[in-house]
Amino acid sequence: MRALTESTDAAVLAAVQELGGQPFQGRQVLQWIWKHGVGDFAAMTNVPARLRTALAERFTLRGTKVQKVDDADCGTKKLLLALPDGESVECVLIPDGDRTTLCVSTQVGCPVACVFCASGMFGVRRNLTAGEIVEQVLVARGELPPGRAITNLVVMGMGEPMLNLDALLPALQRIHDPNGIGMGARRITVSTSGYPRQMERFAAADPSYNLAVSLHAADDTLRRQLVPTAVAPVRDIIAAAHRYFGQKGREVTYEVVLLEGRNDRPEDAEALVETIGALPSTVNLIPWNPVEEIAAAKGLRRPRPERVDAFADFLRNGGLKVTVRRQRGADRSAACGQLRLRTLGAN
Repeated sequence: MRALTESTDAAVLAAVQELGGQPFQGRQVLQWIWKHGVGDFAAMTNVPARLRTALAERFTLRGTKVQKVDDADCGTKKLLLALPDGESVECVLIPDGDRTTLCVSTQVGCPVACVFCASGMFGVRRNLTAGEIVEQVLVARGELPPGRAITNLVVMGMGEPMLNLDALLPALQRIHDPNGIGMGARRITVSTSGYPRQMERFAAADPSYNLAVSLHAADDTLRRQLVPTAVAPVRDIIAAAHRYFGQKGREVTYEVVLLEGRNDRPEDAEALVETIGALPSTVNLIPWNPVEEIAAAKGLRRPRPERVDAFADFLRNGGLKVTVRRQRGADRSAACGQLRLRTLGAN
């Protein structure tokens, strides 16, 4: 059966009327799906029982189901979601003070194959549908305790968002729409490993979301070692990000996963300062969250705190704005794709 999250509002309204319901009852159904996030037709208490039964015979509310939940001591919660075709995908809830950030995926697996990331170890299986992207928000919202809400959304889980814009853009529209989930565009960030042509298409979308670029290195040779599928030169990626700022007025974030002895040296910091330039931006340094399977095979290490601090200071002294992400959820497979990797390995 088709999940109603895969349907347009017009299609849901038409289905309700076809089953004998009134237009206002169709709008009630939509409110239950998006505003209240119910997972069962029986919970739609102001919808007639006969209409609920008829809908349940023809549709499901969602296609995804929670397969596994990992809770970290810091409060980070990773969800492994089972998809209708037997595939699985991850999303992560990250509480931090009054903020709760949800990280969602756009593909099953990932084609980018960054050497430090678990998401791409089995390649990419398929794109997620728009409904499957939005359902991550609905499911994760249901995992929160009373009084807690998702305040920020980052599209930087499994997959390369720019390679699935056909599903991502309508999904974001649903998430942003006041008649959908109703999250402000300024609270939504999309991360890419750098596809200039697709970044231009993303820039043309309305409304204006935040953009993050997973750069990792300013030198093309080093970047290809870290991101073997990288095709676009760094200068072209930076130029596309600068155009995004010029068009949207939104400051771009450059993300750098730091690996000890690989891209955390003074010369690496100097190259970033020279390449990023003076346009407003933020460099987000992310000390690698180790994945045992990768560390053992490739000899990668999380940099020591003093190396991270020295790298950050060099960038700041070079005129860049810098943040350093603190480690979250390391005790519960929080690295991107790690929970799925270990679940697949156990089967």
